[in-house]
Amino acid sequence: MRKIYVTGYFGAPIMERAKQLAEAEGLALHDLDKEIEQREQWSVKRMVMMHGEHCYRNAELEALRALQEAGTQDAADNNGFVVACGDGILYDEDCREIILQGETVIAGEDYTEDQLWEKACESEDTYHAFMSVTAEEGSEAYAEKRERFHELIERQKKLYSVL
Repeated sequence: MRKIYVTGYFGAPIMERAKQLAEAEGLALHDLDKEIEQREQWSVKRMVMMHGEHCYRNAELEALRALQEAGTQDAADNNGFVVACGDGILYDEDCREIILQGETVIAGEDYTEDQLWEKACESEDTYHAFMSVTAEEGSEAYAEKRERFHELIERQKKLYSVL
């Protein structure tokens, strides 16, 4: 059974890439954040706001484990599945261990940082707190927001380069 996990840079089209792969390979598609929201009965963004990223990472791990178990029992997943994961899933070593047992696809490797920034700014679903700061281009707050984005992308580059 094939298990493909799609993650990627903040701002990258992770879900779109996962959909393309699922359709091309004839595999079931799962959105890990949607799985979490169904299990936890609230949005990922709200979870992070109220309880912090650690709460989300714990829910992410539990949802990932549940998908692994269901994938071995669910007829729809007989051939395997594609899971769209968040941009930070590989920071958690338990999640990384599960994901690296399958195939890992990194979305956004072919994007420039400026392209990722544009996409990230368009996103309304982000749980990255620094992105919710309202800042006019050219302001000090904008420069700080952009710097925090740059730092995140650099951390992700280091993380993805070892896969």
